[in-house]
Amino acid sequence: MNIKQLKFLLPFFLIAVSLQSGIARAKLEGTIIDATTKKPIIGASILITPGNKGTKTDENGKYSITLPFGEYFLTASAVGFYKKTRLIVLKDDIIFDLELTEEIKDFDEVIVKGRREDANVKDVEMGSIKLNMSNLKKIPVVFGESDIIKALTLQPGVTTVGEGAGGLNVRGGKVDQNLVTLDGVPLFNTSHLLGFFTSINSDVVQDVTLYKGGVPASSGGRLSALLAMNTKIGNDEKVKYSVGVGTISSRLVVDGPIIKNKLNFVLATRIAYPNIGIKKFPAPVNKNRAFFYDFNAKLSYKLNEKNRFTLSGYRSYDDFKFPEDTAYSWNMTQANFQWNRILSNKLSINNSVFISDYEFDVVGLKLENEFLLKSKISHKEAKTALFYEPTDKIKAEMGGNFIRYDVSPSNQKPNAPNSNIIFEKIATEKANEMAAFISSEYKFSESISLSAGLRYSFFQNLGAKTVFKYSENQPRLAEGIVDSTVFAPNEIVKSYGGLEPRISLKIGFGEFSSIKFSYNKMRQYLNLISNTTAISPIDYWKLADTYIPPQIADQYSVGIFKNLHDNKYELAIEGYYKDLTDLVDYKKGARLSKNPLLETALLGAIGRAYGIETSIKKNKGDFTGIISYTYSRTFTKIVTPYPIEAVNGGRWFPADFDRPHNVTASVLHNLGYGFNLSGNFIYTTGRPATFPDGSYRFNNLPVINYSRRNVDRIPDYHRMDLSLSFDTRKVKEQKKYSVWVLSFYNVYARRNPYSIFFTSYNKITKTNRLSVFGSIIPSLTFNKNF
Repeated sequence: MNIKQLKFLLPFFLIAVSLQSGIARAKLEGTIIDATTKKPIIGASILITPGNKGTKTDENGKYSITLPFGEYFLTASAVGFYKKTRLIVLKDDIIFDLELTEEIKDFDEVIVKGRREDANVKDVEMGSIKLNMSNLKKIPVVFGESDIIKALTLQPGVTTVGEGAGGLNVRGGKVDQNLVTLDGVPLFNTSHLLGFFTSINSDVVQDVTLYKGGVPASSGGRLSALLAMNTKIGNDEKVKYSVGVGTISSRLVVDGPIIKNKLNFVLATRIAYPNIGIKKFPAPVNKNRAFFYDFNAKLSYKLNEKNRFTLSGYRSYDDFKFPEDTAYSWNMTQANFQWNRILSNKLSINNSVFISDYEFDVVGLKLENEFLLKSKISHKEAKTALFYEPTDKIKAEMGGNFIRYDVSPSNQKPNAPNSNIIFEKIATEKANEMAAFISSEYKFSESISLSAGLRYSFFQNLGAKTVFKYSENQPRLAEGIVDSTVFAPNEIVKSYGGLEPRISLKIGFGEFSSIKFSYNKMRQYLNLISNTTAISPIDYWKLADTYIPPQIADQYSVGIFKNLHDNKYELAIEGYYKDLTDLVDYKKGARLSKNPLLETALLGAIGRAYGIETSIKKNKGDFTGIISYTYSRTFTKIVTPYPIEAVNGGRWFPADFDRPHNVTASVLHNLGYGFNLSGNFIYTTGRPATFPDGSYRFNNLPVINYSRRNVDRIPDYHRMDLSLSFDTRKVKEQKKYSVWVLSFYNVYARRNPYSIFFTSYNKITKTNRLSVFGSIIPSLTFNKNF
């Protein structure tokens, strides 16, 4: 065994040794809470005397420290709060929560408390973004609706394919390569109104973390990133209300105790009314219809000091209709039950069971061609995770999960008695996915920390199913079927599996500088089948099977981090490289919807992505914000032995979301007296496009010829937004107050092209340019808290 292997196994060896110790010690843990807002305080300092042992609260405001039995004084402090000290008698494991009161200062002071001040330098974690939720409402966005997804696009390494498009492209990954979770439950669609809004109400979200690299071993199933969102926990003191009214939608959040200090709740709802504005447009636009709502609920029950139960639910619904043409609707339903238990002074466990269902319907409205097209995916999961902290230097997590998938790709039936549409049904797909994981973080010294994890995932595609065999040495075609195999219900059709190692290393240079390295291997057993650049309502999910192996990604990254002037400024440079194998691409003119032989429309591909992300952030003072520049490239290559299937002559070509240059700036200026001015600026290279390279005539009709994929580009994109907010609070302790936000999206009214397409008529080819927003869009939002 070499030195590298010994270093990798050292944290796990130390865990095993610590398990054998029998010292009479107990675990002291709890949450530090803002006495006014009842929200957890991130990065609060905990000092234990005698002994002068200390720790800090995590992203959920929680702390944990193991001590010998005895009496101690616990002192909690945080920037902008009064210090508080309490006597603790430690005879057994206890949970001790503490509220801190905010210091009374001039309201125009801006304090950023979204995370620990030096976390970017001191933590081993890298390639992650944590949103400051308190500033989210001040960021100017379209129609004045606070938007988590849009806020993330202002960060380095995160883009979208265009204005109004749903989802994120993270470090050269496709939209479906991001695992997006709400309280740990996967979301299969993150958009309202075809991508104009995020499907999650930001008013009910407590924290948001995007892992671009260094994804924890406890999570898997996607190649590019993990976006983890957690909803708020109800306060234990009194019922509180928050109301918001905007140009497009209104929101309500209610939380408080049912049984004081025992059982609390959170209820949140959002409803949209865009039809009011649509009706003011000229025909035929005014005949369109659009609507959405979402609903969150959460119950938290503290049985005793060692057991807490949480039940949460989420529901969203969208409806969009084009006049006399097509109506789209989709809905998502989630339910989640969690049981958190402290087992000993060193061990705690989190058990959860949940379900996530996503369904979309497409209704054809044309006379005599009325139809109903349905698709659905159901995700049922049980997960357990054991947390172990033998000393202040070692943290470990281990556990496993089991997932059951049920996928109905697309079923179509006539929707009127005289409809000419025929009934078409694609067989339901079923699969099991299982995983086991272990990870450990070991702090060798103040300068060196190592995080190592290992995940093993295993996937089974199940019957009932018929698998066709095709002629060898030629492309897969329907007419090439030579045999078939029928599998019984729940019989294993095809299995896949493999190890997914994760490792991160931090080396500090002094108090304010560090360099970090990380490596991630990920597997993905789900594919979003789509031949459009952006997410569309008719996209559907497809499981890995006999002809579609799981996608695999290996990501390597390195970063240099430095803080200046007592953590007032953060400087970061991160570089990454990704190899991607077994990607899914499509043949020219492929039929994807309602295709019972989908494998005949698919092609295998490989990919590679690399880039450099640079940013400078100012965290303190009246003027705060971030400016970043990202250079990134993403390429794809079709893998086929048949020249007729090759794309661009079998050479590498830019992926649909390859945008080499990306500049973003997001700033906030505190003007005093409750006023804040904020602004965004975005510039990105235009995304790849396929323009015609000629035309010919067929049956005396003009036909445009496209022979090279993604070798052209639409024009570059740039936009500026501004907003002015006014907070009526005179002091920060004020419980009843209002916030007004006046926002201007696309200030200089640039007609950014979303796409360019071509039409041919009477021997003339015409270029058409489509812009989603071609003018400035003002909005006014009102929020009331009481």
